[in-house]
Amino acid sequence: NPTFIQRNNIASISGQRMIKRDGQPMREQPEKYLYRFNPSGLPVYTNNSYGRPGSGQDTASTTYTYDTAGKVRRRARNDLNGHFAYDIELDDKGRPIRETYTRVENLGTDRYTLIPGRTTEISDEHFRYEQLNDSTVKRIFSNNHGLPFREQTTTTDRLGYVKRIEDRYLISNKRSRVSFGYDDKGRLVERVEQPDLDRNGSTKQTWSYDTAGNVIEGTLWHDDRQMERDEYLYDANTMQLTARLTKDLITGVIHVVRFTTERR
Repeated sequence: NPTFIQRNNIASISGQRMIKRDGQPMREQPEKYLYRFNPSGLPVYTNNSYGRPGSGQDTASTTYTYDTAGKVRRRARNDLNGHFAYDIELDDKGRPIRETYTRVENLGTDRYTLIPGRTTEISDEHFRYEQLNDSTVKRIFSNNHGLPFREQTTTTDRLGYVKRIEDRYLISNKRSRVSFGYDDKGRLVERVEQPDLDRNGSTKQTWSYDTAGNVIEGTLWHDDRQMERDEYLYDANTMQLTARLTKDLITGVIHVVRFTTERR
């Protein structure tokens, strides 16, 4: 929530993963998370550190660059495979109309510090929009050959809340849908994803809130089977998030991320 981050002068949030198995004490894991924000409350840097050098799974980070309107114009990612960037062009309504995915050569010896060299374009996608009616907008994706390959339709209600997003791949005709539900205060309480409308199967997430508007519980369902239950804990004095507890209802394992917040 950028508004919350800005109003409370939050500079960064870091997380430490822990795990609790039945009959065992809570154990700290090597995974760490870091989120840094600019004065407007927007994320400028995220980092997932897995603490496993040489394992094929180590630190991955993303840096975000914005324009004066607060729209993302570049996402630069660094992981074991190298440095990559997504450069985004917007129309006069702030909507993406082009996204170019490139690999950036690092001339330096430290993989965490980029000294940019040659850039190799991997993909170049273009988007255009059609207003079908007052509540429905179609986004058409074209590949680097200028040929359409995907349509995405977003439907909102009369108040502007997004009710569903439907995707269709034009060659295979594969269709998917994501639906959203809200409570009386307009807060998201349900997200249902159907990855293939020609097959049975869905994933549902739900959230509930306290009177202050903080998320206090979440659930994850695969079809009619509940898979996980989340609990969110807050500092009683500052109302800042201190931990997220996720219980795997199949194995009984509890995953904990303990958060630390730094202010400007």
